[in-house]
Amino acid sequence: MGAGPYFEGQLAQCLYDIYQGEATAGDMAHLAALYVGVIFLVQLARAGKRYSVRLFANRVSRTMRHTLYHSLVRLDAHALQQENLGNLMTKAMGDVDACAEGMRKFTTEFFDTGVAMVGYVGMLLAYDWRLALLCLIFPPVSYICAELMKGNVQRTGAACKKA
Repeated sequence: MGAGPYFEGQLAQCLYDIYQGEATAGDMAHLAALYVGVIFLVQLARAGKRYSVRLFANRVSRTMRHTLYHSLVRLDAHALQQENLGNLMTKAMGDVDACAEGMRKFTTEFFDTGVAMVGYVGMLLAYDWRLALLCLIFPPVSYICAELMKGNVQRTGAACKKA
C-alpha cells in the first residue's frame, strides 16, 4: 500500500524531468521495472500470507472437528438416546465452521491493517516527521472519543429496545 503512491510519485517526477530534459526514457523504464518488481514481491507476500492463514484456519477446523467427534463417540448410550445425534452434529459442525472462518477473517484483517498502518507511519516519518507526529495524534483521540460515547450509545440503544 505504501509502495504504490511512492512509485507513482517517482514516475510522475521522472516524467516531468524527461520533459525538462533532465532525465531520459531509460530512467523511466528503469523506474517502471523497479515498480513492477516491488509490486510483484508485494503480491507474492500477500499470496504467502493468504496461504498460511488458510492453513491455520484449516488446521484449527480439523482439530476442532477431531475433538468434537471424539467427545461424541465417548458419550454413553443413555445420553445419545436422549439427544438427536444428527441435529447435534449438524449444529456443532456449523459452529466449528463459523469459528474457523471467523478466526481466518480476524487474522487476515488484523495482519492487513497492521501492515498498512506500519507502512503508512513509516512513509509519513520518511516524508516529514512533524507531519507524522501530527497525524499520529488522531487515532488515540478518536479511540478516547469512541469510549466516551459508548455509554451514551448503549443507554440510547437500550431505551429504544425498551420502547
